[in-house]
Amino acid sequence: MYYRKSKSALSALLAFLLVFIAFFSLMPVPAAQAISQSEIDALQAKRDELKQQQSDIQATINNLKGQQNATIELKMALDEKNTLTLQQVQNLKEQIELHQQLIEQKSLEIDEAQKVADEQLERYKVRLRNMEENGKYNYIEVLFGANSIGEFLSLIDDIGDIIKSDKALEDAYIKSVQDLKALKAEYEEAQEELKAKKTDLEALSAQLEKDIEEATQLIATLQNDINASASQLSKLESEGDSMDTQIANLSKQLAEQAKQQQQQQQSGGSSSSIIATGSLMWPSYTTSVGSPYGYRIHPIYGTYKLHGGVDIRASYGTAIWAADSGTVVTSQDGWNGGWGNYVMIDHGNGVQTLYAHMSSRAVSVGQTVSKGQVIGYVGSTGASTGPHLHFEVWNYGSRVDPMSYFR
Repeated sequence: MYYRKSKSALSALLAFLLVFIAFFSLMPVPAAQAISQSEIDALQAKRDELKQQQSDIQATINNLKGQQNATIELKMALDEKNTLTLQQVQNLKEQIELHQQLIEQKSLEIDEAQKVADEQLERYKVRLRNMEENGKYNYIEVLFGANSIGEFLSLIDDIGDIIKSDKALEDAYIKSVQDLKALKAEYEEAQEELKAKKTDLEALSAQLEKDIEEATQLIATLQNDINASASQLSKLESEGDSMDTQIANLSKQLAEQAKQQQQQQQSGGSSSSIIATGSLMWPSYTTSVGSPYGYRIHPIYGTYKLHGGVDIRASYGTAIWAADSGTVVTSQDGWNGGWGNYVMIDHGNGVQTLYAHMSSRAVSVGQTVSKGQVIGYVGSTGASTGPHLHFEVWNYGSRVDPMSYFR
């Protein structure tokens, strides 16, 4: 009896579960949120703002580095000038010391010469005194004691010669003292001039050292500014990389969404849509590639970065062709992160193509285009240095080398 009751309860529970499952299986499942090109465009606009900020900061860094390099060159010149000035100061110091030695030497020579002159003067005085005392050459005796005029004149000559000789010696010694004093005065004057030059050079060296210190501080300040700007630039680049990933993911979802819509249209038998051929044609009648896909130095910004497409040389107004059939997902004018006026076409199967720097566009968003159809015309809008077509190929949200689709 208990077994039958348990079996009945179990059957009732199973029946209830089956009804419950059936009920919820009939309820609609919420679809994943659809991605629109406008979301990607809005995100791209923000990315463009980041790129512009990066460009401005990079310009600031370049300017700061230019100032720093100029300041470094100035400091090097000041260092060299100060080194030469200090060498001149040292040379003048040695000359001043040498003149001091010469002055001291001449002082000794003057003292010695003055001593000799004084001794000669004393001898001269003693000689005169003796001549007068012993009376040998007394003028009166000579006048009255001479036996003849000839003897008188001879005695006068002898006295004159002696006096002249003594006087000449005295004059020579006096002149020697005067010459030595004059030479000493010249040395002292030259020494004073050297001291004045040395003082001026020392003042110049002090000013140079002050200028060098200011230049050193300016170099350090500029380096701090460069580091701060570089840190800010690194942060913006990180944000930009994150945004690029987000844009790529959204583009990939949009491409997958378009693929599903295309499959639904094909399964529904719709004949109004244009189906991509699956192969790409060259988008221009010119085949000259100016800059290929890959990393390069940007011709305008001067930064090393990925060139995500190929630049096809062409003149203004040259027609641009759709590389394959598909739907236009972007068509807009403006800067657009450097692309300028550009068009982007979704070809299904995750493949999208982009055509940038147009002078004008010939298609609009949502329009279906055929392979080879004119979608715009060559220009030089955006970050461009001359007329050309910048052509990109995206595969599930990631840029790939367009040349891989052509022989």
